[in-house]
Amino acid sequence: MTNLSEIGRTLGLDHKAVDHYIRVLEQIYLVQRVQPWSRNELSRLVKTPKLHFVDSGLLTAMRGYSVARLRTDRMLLGPILESFVFSELLKSAAWSKERVSLFHYRDKDQVEVDFVLENPAGEVVGIEVKAAASVTRRDFAGLDRIAAAAGPAFIQGILLYDGEKTLSFGDKLRAVPLSALWA
Repeated sequence: MTNLSEIGRTLGLDHKAVDHYIRVLEQIYLVQRVQPWSRNELSRLVKTPKLHFVDSGLLTAMRGYSVARLRTDRMLLGPILESFVFSELLKSAAWSKERVSLFHYRDKDQVEVDFVLENPAGEVVGIEVKAAASVTRRDFAGLDRIAAAAGPAFIQGILLYDGEKTLSFGDKLRAVPLSALWA
């Protein structure tokens, strides 16, 4: 989540300077803010955006992570994988015939969905990213929450994971291998 004041305190800068630097990083395509999704479009304006690196390889190098370390520590891999999926979704959205907007979701209970795609008709697809080779029904809590918020506009909930099979977890909910990003 992008808290400009908190980042500024860490760096010894005020929030306006932090915002300026983030805008520069956005202009050179290193990072991008992802706005929050809400059924009420007016309430989107007051919630906190999420900041993603566009290049997950650069993020990995900046953090000094080796392939071996990422293989053994899935907690480190999660944010890297999420940024990787973000960049892949950006690429897909750029060439897709259907225009979609990309958001994230987080509610008052801190229940999250990594990505929410919404088309001009208001139809919604939720995408959750898990750095795990197996998933359980509990992993769909965020997707359940956004399905309830979107109502009939909810088209599909997808949990991308490090497995090999597409699995059904109920009506409109699927666990899908990460490789599906290129299928």
